[in-house]
Amino acid sequence: MSSEIEFQGKTVERAVEVACQHLDIKSENLKYEVLTHGSTGIFGLIGTKKAKIKVILHENQTDTVSEAVGAEHRGKKPADSRVAAIWGEEALQKIADGITEGARVITEIKGKRIYYDLKGGKPGVLIGKRGQTLDALQYIVEKVVNRKSRERVRVSIDVGGYLANKKQNLESLAGRTALKAKKNGRPATIGQLNAHDRRIIHLALKGDSEVTTKSIGDGFLRKLVVLPKKSRGSQRRRKQRE
Repeated sequence: MSSEIEFQGKTVERAVEVACQHLDIKSENLKYEVLTHGSTGIFGLIGTKKAKIKVILHENQTDTVSEAVGAEHRGKKPADSRVAAIWGEEALQKIADGITEGARVITEIKGKRIYYDLKGGKPGVLIGKRGQTLDALQYIVEKVVNRKSRERVRVSIDVGGYLANKKQNLESLAGRTALKAKKNGRPATIGQLNAHDRRIIHLALKGDSEVTTKSIGDGFLRKLVVLPKKSRGSQRRRKQRE
């Protein structure tokens, strides 16, 4: 008994790569049929069509991915994050193609988290001012992925190692802000951070017994306050001064 799954890409070669990646099959072992070769349309903008292949999996190759895709075709939510990752990759690739030329999405799945890395193109355009474009991509793709996934899946999108550098800078900022709060004995505020960045600050200062952190405000961007914890010794000294 065999099952069939369809994959798409800008070219047949790309569709094959996507299929191999998500089914964990080497290209020489992949049995597929080309359904459409795709078209670049007019000037690459109007009438473009994706290349599409049909992959044939035999019983000993069929796994939860094929079952999930079958569920998707029946109008049900897929049961595997790999299938949701395909939808997210295609959505991200389409958006990236509209922003810059030559960008390519690399996908990696670890547990219930999907990592997308954009290679090539113009990184600065994909990241945007203070990472705002990247934040928007993250928000949209995460919505797409979780619409297709039965379970909650976290999505991370990076461009040329930007997130690693940003995390390092945020952790450094957290340390400086905590030091300021402890030195002055007053709350210190870091403004306009998204949920991902606030989480980095919270985790960076979680082990500091002298401060605590708190998010304030509403909406996507919020302020984060670092508050010094009042020790018994400092309370006694304040009372003595009074």
